[in-house]
Amino acid sequence: MDLKKAELILWLLLFCNAAFSQVQHADSLSITRYGFQNELTVTKGLSFFIDPDKSLDFSQIKKKEFNVPAAAFLEELHTKPQKNDYWVKFSIQNNTDSTLHPFFYFGDIDYISLYLVSPSQPLQKTLGGYLQDINKDIPEKEQLYLGLRVNLAPRQSGEVFVKLVQKSGEFDFTGIEIYKRDVLDHAIDNDYYNSRNYIIWGLLFQGFVLCQMLYVLFQWLIIRRREYLYYFFYLAAIILYFLSKQEVEFGESLFFSRHPIWGVYLNKTLQILPYFLYYRFIRYFLEIRQHYPALNKWIVKVENFLLVYLAFDFVFIATTLNIQLQTKIFTYIISAIFLVTAYFIIYLLRKRQSLIYFVLTGSLAVGLGNILGTIFTFLLVYKHVQYFQSTLMLAEIGIVIEILCFTLGLSYKSRLIEKEKLISQKNLVTQLKENQLLNSKMLNVRNKISLDLHDEIGSTLSAISILSEMALHEKKDTETASMLEEIKQNSISVMERMDDIVWNINPDNDSMEQLFLRIKIFAAKLFEAKGINYKIDIDEDVNRINVLMEYRQHIYLIMKEAINNLVKYSDCTEAAIIVSYNTKLLFIVIKDNGKGYNANTITFGNGLNSMKKRAEEMNAEIDMRSKINEGTTIQLFIKT
Repeated sequence: MDLKKAELILWLLLFCNAAFSQVQHADSLSITRYGFQNELTVTKGLSFFIDPDKSLDFSQIKKKEFNVPAAAFLEELHTKPQKNDYWVKFSIQNNTDSTLHPFFYFGDIDYISLYLVSPSQPLQKTLGGYLQDINKDIPEKEQLYLGLRVNLAPRQSGEVFVKLVQKSGEFDFTGIEIYKRDVLDHAIDNDYYNSRNYIIWGLLFQGFVLCQMLYVLFQWLIIRRREYLYYFFYLAAIILYFLSKQEVEFGESLFFSRHPIWGVYLNKTLQILPYFLYYRFIRYFLEIRQHYPALNKWIVKVENFLLVYLAFDFVFIATTLNIQLQTKIFTYIISAIFLVTAYFIIYLLRKRQSLIYFVLTGSLAVGLGNILGTIFTFLLVYKHVQYFQSTLMLAEIGIVIEILCFTLGLSYKSRLIEKEKLISQKNLVTQLKENQLLNSKMLNVRNKISLDLHDEIGSTLSAISILSEMALHEKKDTETASMLEEIKQNSISVMERMDDIVWNINPDNDSMEQLFLRIKIFAAKLFEAKGINYKIDIDEDVNRINVLMEYRQHIYLIMKEAINNLVKYSDCTEAAIIVSYNTKLLFIVIKDNGKGYNANTITFGNGLNSMKKRAEEMNAEIDMRSKINEGTTIQLFIKT
């Protein structure tokens, strides 16, 4: 889109809006009766009064002279509708011996107060108007069609005072119409009959959008993706907007008919809010943040601007009710949004991605429906050419097409996601096979290492031990014998440690069952050699635990160190090893009834410090408690 075309569209929108913001007015006022012959007559015609201060109550108004000329009254009403209170007066007469119930219609005025003053009859007051809340004491049907009813007793005459209050700038007052009840009902029924196709279409449209909302809500509950939530609220805003326009046609009093002022407050909000929500939806649905970060920044700026404008618009209209100025501001805003959106569309179209086409086709349908609705509304209002029963149908058709495009796009995206899952699963299977192959190779390497350590280093250390033993028998020199003894002990110690390492590396021992079996054999051998009564209780559930090889080594060495210390230093007669497993906690206890030690004065050696360090490395907790002559207890808590 070049600059000239964009400018042409902008001026077209501004022209249409300026045209719509003007209201056509009649040059004269009259009273027309429908359904009444001679039963009801107007005994005195219209007279007018203007209250510029809006300060007079009805008792004061009755005393005023209604002498404002009709032309001056109309001129003031048309040019300053919000500035004054406008009063109209006329007289009526019931010429029958029956009670009459005439309905008065005054056009689209925000607030109407009707007073009927009759000699020897109580004052009657009826409230109505386009922005008047529903009165529970009056049938809703009468109020929805802005009819104000009075009761005329047989032969009753009286003066009718009508107060017109205009809060907004848009109204329609061309005279007064008086309807008989059956004629009014017939007119309403005819209106329903003539509008039946549009009413049916409107109900179908609302039902269609509601079904789509439920579908999107269920999708969000299942998948929990943000775009579904934003699309749900987008549809909710659309339903509220069209509901505010169609409640009267449906003959239902829901929210906006009960409190029409909210229709004024939220009119532009419910037109702009869908834009904001739709921008959010597109950003997440097309994953613009990940794929087009530069475009994402601009869309976020537009979203923030729309939020600020929404807040401003609501405060502005709620405090001023200046609909004309509001509409002009709205026109500039919506025109700018249209141009920005057109740029975004062109930017995305250049990316040539199939998923983008679904979203942009739907967006184009909505935009085209709104533009056509604007054009045909202009032709209807100013050229009196009616192509559609309601120009809202064009916008609704555009939204239906957009919803269908979204559904197709959703199916297409689901298919893409499914393909990506299949590819990911295929890659995962391949990776698992590679991992299994690597794991098999690692097991072979571990087997080879354990065999090599056992065969090569183990045999060498055994030879050193044997040779040092032989040397001890051959040599009697004290110093030499001491050195050989040290060599022997060190080689035995290294052989034990190497045996532990070989055992831990061997894949056949990759289970907690094997670990605690080895501990059991090791502890029993030492306890029996030392003459210690012992109990070893290992929970069978520990066999289900699967921990890392490093952690198994830490557990084994901590328990081995604790058992060695118990045998060497405790001088105990009884010892116990208890291993239990509860949910995700492995609990190990090693205790004795030996001489104990003072925890406040003892200096921990390398063995105890090593136990603490190993516990820290596997995020475990170790607790060492001891008292003089009361034994020692070591507790190890390991999260699995």
